[in-house]
Amino acid sequence: MSILISSFSLHFYPSLQQKKEIQYPYSFIDKVIFIFLIVCLILSICSFLSFKMRKLQIVLNSINIVFNSATFILILFFSFYHKSFLVFRKTNLFLILFSVCIFYFSNRSIKKDIKLINSINRIR
Repeated sequence: MSILISSFSLHFYPSLQQKKEIQYPYSFIDKVIFIFLIVCLILSICSFLSFKMRKLQIVLNSINIVFNSATFILILFFSFYHKSFLVFRKTNLFLILFSVCIFYFSNRSIKKDIKLINSINRIR
């Protein structure tokens, strides 16, 4: 689900939908946020592909939580200074927050799975 959410977040990103001729004052921060979103998508894909290595998957999910939180904080920080900055990024804020929740719950379930496997190994 996190891969889909990151993809939707990139799809709804406003700088990709605007024309290239228009230069607005926060184009640098748009590029930084766009790079963070791409990193989050790549980390989500890597986490999905590392389903057999649970410890690595927990680490990748934790790093992804940090990057998503940083993106969320950047959008909120610049929306306080530029009110028009938030107008186009409301869907991104919701998707990023939803993604952080999904990663948190996935980390909890992976830890429960590790605990279950360890208890079964002890019984043997």
